[in-house]
Amino acid sequence: MSEVNKDQKKFWSGKGGDIWVERQEAMDTMLSPLGEVVIKELNLSSKDKVLDIGCGCGSTSINIAEHLSINGSVMGVDISKPMLDRAKLSAKNKSLNNIDFQLKDVQSENLPNEHFSVAFSRFGVMFFENPFEAFSNIYRSLKAGGRLGFVCWQSPKFNPWQSLSIQAIRKYIELPSYPKRNPGPFAFQERSYIEEIISKANFKYLKILALEKEVEMFKGKGLEHATEDYLSINPVITEMLKKSTEEVKESVKNALISSFEPYYSDNKLTFPSSTWIVTAVK
Repeated sequence: MSEVNKDQKKFWSGKGGDIWVERQEAMDTMLSPLGEVVIKELNLSSKDKVLDIGCGCGSTSINIAEHLSINGSVMGVDISKPMLDRAKLSAKNKSLNNIDFQLKDVQSENLPNEHFSVAFSRFGVMFFENPFEAFSNIYRSLKAGGRLGFVCWQSPKFNPWQSLSIQAIRKYIELPSYPKRNPGPFAFQERSYIEEIISKANFKYLKILALEKEVEMFKGKGLEHATEDYLSINPVITEMLKKSTEEVKESVKNALISSFEPYYSDNKLTFPSSTWIVTAVK
């Protein structure tokens, strides 16, 4: 029997996870404002018991824990050991006692039954090989009336930070045709697919809101260094370029620098972004 989510675990617990730890501040600058929209929709109380799915380096988990009372708690779960190590260290440095981080695959591993009042994710739910199994597991972990909330990307065509890189790569290598629903950052780009998964997992009161918001990337970096960092942290691009020669990688980088230049000012990259804000109730 093959290991569940094997490729994702290999990337996020290997070089991919190490690089995200190194670039944590930049990624939080980009993603935190989008995650905060979901948190506002969830209307957290001080006594909530929160499951943070794909918690990464733990910044959102820690932010939530700091606003809970001693009766509230957060469990952050992820498949990336390097990122969880960073999360645990950050929580320890803040002397937080109401937070726990665990190396756990939400799709295949047991969660406490009917334990959490909230399940939250900031771009962590699109990587499952079988999202129906994962969300059924999440459903079981929630108390009756528990709330689900997550943010995920819409189509790459509405997110130029991704579509421009694909265009640059296509100039130099032939790309395979990836199914829209293939596990990865854009697996949930179709509203109808989200509706199908969440409904099959028995959630109710599903609400999907389209959010358009500018995101900042790699503040304080020159354009070339910002582009290099972008190429290193993007799992889709990493996969596409892994068998390429150094010459091709350099050509892609230079092409992408040219594509990114209109979005670079004030010592940072600023892109429009399109996401789905998804909420539901058990």
